[in-house]
Amino acid sequence: MNRYLKLVHWEITRFWKMLMIMALVTIVMQCAGVIYVTKRHISQVNESIQMNNSTIAAYVQHYGKLSFIEGIEQAGLAIYASITVCIGVLILYVFFIWYKEWLGKNTFIYRLLTLPTARRNIYFAKLTAILLFIFALVALQIVLVPLENGLYMLAGGNTLFASSGMFELISSNRLLHILIPQTFTDFVVNYGTGAIFVLIIFTGVLLERSYRLKGIAAAVLFIVTACLFMILPLVLLTRMAENLYQNEIFFIEAALGLIVAAVTIWLGLHLITKKVTV
Repeated sequence: MNRYLKLVHWEITRFWKMLMIMALVTIVMQCAGVIYVTKRHISQVNESIQMNNSTIAAYVQHYGKLSFIEGIEQAGLAIYASITVCIGVLILYVFFIWYKEWLGKNTFIYRLLTLPTARRNIYFAKLTAILLFIFALVALQIVLVPLENGLYMLAGGNTLFASSGMFELISSNRLLHILIPQTFTDFVVNYGTGAIFVLIIFTGVLLERSYRLKGIAAAVLFIVTACLFMILPLVLLTRMAENLYQNEIFFIEAALGLIVAAVTIWLGLHLITKKVTV
């Protein structure tokens, strides 16, 4: 257990600088987007008032205040691009967390696989590190939402702008609703599916590292088969939805997900223990 925790800590120290950069980019882009939306709306309101020889009070009475929910939608590129960049970097790192060990003249994989610890600790330490990176960025987003709400009101004022509750915002925004589930069931579905995806990629990489060219074909076949095993029943069950309750569909999909996860972990551990050589 102690060696597993040391490996997790080691994986985190190798990625923390990139994680900080991703967090900083997210904070800057989203805050800049919120401020830009407030300034643009104030400019548009002033132009409208001058053209119609009206007043701010009359404008608000006619059009209403711009809520934070509407502001986030209007700042779409700044909000969604920062989240998409983080997701893209993490997906690439799911591959790179393995392949980086083989890079360079003095490949680190020789030292890693000869450490006096079970190889399964290496596998689970990398998986734990990826999940911790994901939850760290989600936690950042949870903290950012109320802060951006305060920044929105600070930059725009309460004459033309109205704040929104966090749960109200998350419920109305599809991407935030996926990232920040409001129920335990949604949390299990969203992040359980994501964890299984990471496991499938891990096994695909280990297949390629174990059998090289033949492993590439095996990895593609395994990834396609695993995805179809999870997706096809969902499509068929959706067509049979009239004959099944939602909780029945959920438990069937959960069982399929557990089967894929168990087979994937077993195969991944078998490969790193018996097949990956240095």
